Amino acid sequence: MNRQHVFGCTAALLGALASPAHAVPQLLQGQIGGAAVVMELNVAQDGKTDGRYFYRKYHRDIALDGQRGTDGSVALGENLGYNESRTDLTLRPDGKGGWKGVWRGKKGSAQTVTLSPLAVTSLPTSDIASLAKLRQQHPYEFSRLADLTLQQGNLQHFGRYTLRWWKEPISKVRFFRVVDGYPAAVQDRVNRVLESRQWEEVNGYFGCALGGAHRGEFEYDQTVTPRYLTDRVLSASVFTSYDCGGAHPDFGDQPINLDVQTGHQLQLEDVLWLGQGAPNIPRDADGYPQNYDYQNKVLGPWLAKTLLQLYPKLMAPKDKDDDCDYRSSGLWALPSWYLLPQGLYLGPSFPRVARACEYPEWSILPWKLVKQHRGDPGLSLP
Repeated sequence: MNRQHVFGCTAALLGALASPAHAVPQLLQGQIGGAAVVMELNVAQDGKTDGRYFYRKYHRDIALDGQRGTDGSVALGENLGYNESRTDLTLRPDGKGGWKGVWRGKKGSAQTVTLSPLAVTSLPTSDIASLAKLRQQHPYEFSRLADLTLQQGNLQHFGRYTLRWWKEPISKVRFFRVVDGYPAAVQDRVNRVLESRQWEEVNGYFGCALGGAHRGEFEYDQTVTPRYLTDRVLSASVFTSYDCGGAHPDFGDQPINLDVQTGHQLQLEDVLWLGQGAPNIPRDADGYPQNYDYQNKVLGPWLAKTLLQLYPKLMAPKDKDDDCDYRSSGLWALPSWYLLPQGLYLGPSFPRVARACEYPEWSILPWKLVKQHRGDPGLSLP
């Protein structure tokens, strides 16, 4: 299972935007009636038109689907359901790179629409890594987030560290920052990573909302749990349950595991390495393995064997009707993982029919065993 936190609904949309049948998405800003909006519009060579827009006051995407007419105008429906056909918005080119038209509500009320190109260079810059990347790659999504702010929440004491929680009020995505326990430079480095990740998750919320727009509802619930903090590592789980308009609801944990001295995301082989010599898994620019030979041939079989030795009763199904059989090596080839005071937690990946078997509480490798297979000798472990 691919645990990357990209919802199928959003991925499908971005795939459409990248399709050769579409021109470069047009980024627009303007007004519908007296309300400020930002729109992304895609008109394909065959005239099929889609896109999305949001009111600056509300930030929630409205999906657009329609067709270009022979006169160059486009007729668009908003948040159309399956096999639904309706025109809510009619736009005509204004000869200056923008559009003019009319929006009609369900009760027949009409509002004038004016849209002009929104240059990426006019957007504010950001020193938050995830927002800076969005500004470059998906400026529409950056525009949707640019004027949102975080609300300060409660303090939490976690061992010798003090955490401050922050919430984005629309998505309700909550993340912590470390406000005491690290030297100032380390603390700043860690908090910049945590802030960047929080905005990634906020953007994930809006992507999920767009996916559910066609049926008028969606669900998105996220819990961030600090798991382990030391002077060298920070580990936290980021567990999300979501229903974004796809065939099925889904859930997943995509933990944060940081080397606090560098601010870099740790790879599992930094903590647990079963290969020869130093860890040498080739990865792409986004940190994903270029092949999975090590995971499939070494990691998965070793974990299945070792966990069976540690937890023989828990690894086997309780009875013939129990789908939770953890003994297959394939379940452990691409585990989710984070660090705990007692050891390395590993979560298996099951097929959808048995997803309820994922994230057992017991699947922990004790530190004593992990240290025998340490990937980074400089990574201090208990």
